[in-house]
Amino acid sequence: MMLGARIGALATLAAMALAGQALAEVTLDAAAQKRLGVTVAPLSAARDAGATNGYARVLDPVPLATLDSDLQAAAAAARASAAEAARTQALAAADATVARKVAEAARAQASADAAKLLLLRRRIALEWGRAFVADGPRARLLAELSAGRAALVRIDAPAGVADVVGARIDLGSGQSVPVAVLGPTRTADSRLGTGGLIGVARGPSVARLAVDLTAPAILSAKGRDVAGVLAPRSAVMRGGGAVFVYVREDPTHFERRVLTGVVPRAEGLFAAGGAKPGELVVVSGAAAIFATENAPKSED
Repeated sequence: MMLGARIGALATLAAMALAGQALAEVTLDAAAQKRLGVTVAPLSAARDAGATNGYARVLDPVPLATLDSDLQAAAAAARASAAEAARTQALAAADATVARKVAEAARAQASADAAKLLLLRRRIALEWGRAFVADGPRARLLAELSAGRAALVRIDAPAGVADVVGARIDLGSGQSVPVAVLGPTRTADSRLGTGGLIGVARGPSVARLAVDLTAPAILSAKGRDVAGVLAPRSAVMRGGGAVFVYVREDPTHFERRVLTGVVPRAEGLFAAGGAKPGELVVVSGAAAIFATENAPKSED
């Protein structure tokens, strides 16, 4: 086969996968189905709030913690120097023996410390965003981060993040971590050239979010509503970078269908495309069908 034909065939397969069409069909008679333990169940209809695919990267919280520590030290110094300036000013007014230049030096020091504090507050806003400016919420967040109960993440998507109100990080095996969106990031993604979102991930699996880890993310956008199906967890198979199920077309034929627009749910996997409500999917014996499909074919 010529190279051009091979590329064309691969492109056709990729297009079929993206469209959720069947990539393979397996024929099994009733006896074979019984031997493999194949059972089916209908897909139920489901809706999702406009899920789109992106990716999440876990951020290092140390720069934020360092900046916060510098700000707290600067705030303490500013309070002390302001008090000293007020004291020397009062003494200079009441007692001429107190040199005017001492009071002026105290005022200059207070102004310098106040300027340093203001700079640090502006740095937090410029580098991390307005959501991190308030001292109380920032201190509580840093306590969660240091205790391992939360993780800072950046969310990006090729299509952009306009109207995104929440996200989930897909850890595989049906596990995901919810992300509360805090606001836009202050820098663009170097690869996509688009703005992103910064958020806080919390949940039982947050300990798996190591710094610099990159994982798929499912983004939920405001005002969107997508119809699809809810595939039982036992029906979902993964392979070759795709998520698929086996749909029974008739009593002896099963089609492998690639699911698109997938979103992990506690009770299964939401899919916006690839299958329809009411279709019968294999909920037991899917792995055996996959093995049968990929078994070496005998040559005639």
